[in-house]
Amino acid sequence: MSTGQDAVRAAMLVGSLALIPSCGRDAASRDSSAAHSPAAVRAETALATKHAPLDMAACVAPMRSAWEAAPVGAATFVVNRGTQGMSSRTRWLLSPDSAAIVVIDDPVGVENEPVADAVFYATERTGRTWRMDSVWSAAPSPDWRYLAIGRAVVIGGGEQQRVPSSAWSAAAQRLREVVHDPSRPPLALTGDSLRAHSYPVSGMGVVEGAGVTLVLELDALPSATPRFIALDGWRVDWSCDARSIFIGERPVHAENGAPASTTRSAAIAVGGAPTSVRRSELHWSEGPIVTIGVATRSPARSLRVRGRSIESRSGRVVVRDVDGAGRAVEHDVGPGVPLAATRGGHFILALAPRAGARPQESSDNAVVYRVP
Repeated sequence: MSTGQDAVRAAMLVGSLALIPSCGRDAASRDSSAAHSPAAVRAETALATKHAPLDMAACVAPMRSAWEAAPVGAATFVVNRGTQGMSSRTRWLLSPDSAAIVVIDDPVGVENEPVADAVFYATERTGRTWRMDSVWSAAPSPDWRYLAIGRAVVIGGGEQQRVPSSAWSAAAQRLREVVHDPSRPPLALTGDSLRAHSYPVSGMGVVEGAGVTLVLELDALPSATPRFIALDGWRVDWSCDARSIFIGERPVHAENGAPASTTRSAAIAVGGAPTSVRRSELHWSEGPIVTIGVATRSPARSLRVRGRSIESRSGRVVVRDVDGAGRAVEHDVGPGVPLAATRGGHFILALAPRAGARPQESSDNAVVYRVP
């Protein structure tokens, strides 16, 4: 699912924060395809301003202390093990020190209908990884301590073209099982509340969608579980001080890249209040579009990281390294074409052939190789 937030963000910054410089840090491509109506922008700005005073401070900075990559074993992680669409595109962000990476696999349905995404996180600092299917959006905080997740709910009407209330109750129960403390679920997380915040996600039949916003404390992995913040989550974004999340409530129309019709802010601290109205800029890099029945054209490329080079050779990902004796060595990591890597080359994002792909599936998918 395309972020669809840049047009919203640009309009807000021009309309109400024109004198504030950008706080973006990562250089990459930007999705500017989504538009936003002036009325919606005014409503969004008013909502954010209503909840928080203007914050002129710079974005909080991530940790930059010296560190060595944690020892890891070889492994392969498929980014999206859940939903698929007629086509998909992979997006990624590297932390400012390139120690960590966030990857989103973004499938799209027939006629550009929204399909839930998957998100994957890995860091060389601890060697930890984390993954979740069924998300509308995700974004790391400016200090890279947290990950905001717009968890998706999608329910089809079936042959009767009707979504019963029992389906919403079951969806709420599944969500309660993944939040921070399932023994004390949030009072707002009920079938009735999800249904009240639902919206159509298909123009070809009765398919209803909803979402909730969750926050994961990345420093606490692997024991951390997501914490419920609020209902809705079509789009999630951070304030510059990393204390509030901007929550896009619902799409303006049932398309994958649609912007949110309205946006509100919510504090991530229990009992806290939203703070900065200034947004943290994130610019995602993008891979090639993968389509069912069409061979993916991804040119061979090389990546240079600290002490290693990563190459694509005859459809394989190859790492060139130097051993303890100073001799050049090569490691065949696996099939595919590398797209990005963390700074030590211990996590490599690649577009690789899908194992056991069926005719209705795309031939390639996004994987992350963990390399010792």
